[in-house]
Amino acid sequence: MNSIDIESKKFLGQPKNFVSIFNALLFDGKQVLKPEYLKDENSELVMNVSSKHVDIIKRYEDGTYLDLFVIESQSYVDPSMVARVMEYESIARMRYIRQNFKKHIPMHTRLPMILTVVLYVGESKWNAAKKLSELEIIHPGFEEMFNEFKLNLIELNTNHKYNTGEKATQDLFDLLRMIYTKQILKEDLDREFNRDALYFAYVVTKNKELLNIYQKSEKGDVKVCRALDEMFEESTNKGIQMGIKQGIEQGIEQGIEQGIEQGIEQGIEQGVERGVKNTQIKIAIKMLVRNNQTLEEISEIVGLDLDALRELKKSI
Repeated sequence: MNSIDIESKKFLGQPKNFVSIFNALLFDGKQVLKPEYLKDENSELVMNVSSKHVDIIKRYEDGTYLDLFVIESQSYVDPSMVARVMEYESIARMRYIRQNFKKHIPMHTRLPMILTVVLYVGESKWNAAKKLSELEIIHPGFEEMFNEFKLNLIELNTNHKYNTGEKATQDLFDLLRMIYTKQILKEDLDREFNRDALYFAYVVTKNKELLNIYQKSEKGDVKVCRALDEMFEESTNKGIQMGIKQGIEQGIEQGIEQGIEQGIEQGIEQGVERGVKNTQIKIAIKMLVRNNQTLEEISEIVGLDLDALRELKKSI
């Protein structure tokens, strides 16, 4: 069992955190499912399906099985996830039938509902099938006979904002989204985050800045965003400098002025990819050409650091 599996059970296995995942997906954060109605499922069912990567299984008061897959960051997304969830749910249903009925199910009997949520906490884009029809070949003329199956999938590496209705899981969701998208809203700069959520976010992302913040804090909620914002800005400026430098060197090697201009454009594009607006660089170039302001004044106005401006100035 790896560190993500351990921390998943520790953090998401808490009843209030567990139900908030389902409330986020099904009810937009409204507290429809209550943590006090959860029961741990320690039966043979859990033992049987644990090898199939179901991280947390609990039962609700009405008998419903609530099951949570937590999928970690990996180099590829498992394309068989739809089939895996179908397999688990089939095993769970058959186990229930065998344990509760001797020979056959009495007429009009209804089995407990099995509701599975896949929580994807990885950074790479989910590019695998989200429903069975994307995994299997459906031949013409068989469409009406085909039984569709869809994943209940939560992806935290997009701009979509889920509402969990619970501070700890909301903080986790938002932290992962900020780190993966490298975007922090101004209203979040002084926001305080749940300390357990902060540590789980570190375990998932291996972001050293999160670990540093966690280790410096002792108890209670923690301010995170300003440190992350500075980290993103530093990464962006380094990207601009490297892009401009590489572009200029490439242009010089080609020995033509056009190559230098293309190098500058490539540097700008690489900087933009890391979150810097193209307009910032264009304004800086115009101000440098006019040469009526110091680098410090230009840096303060456009938001680029002095090293990036010096590289731009060399290329003009």
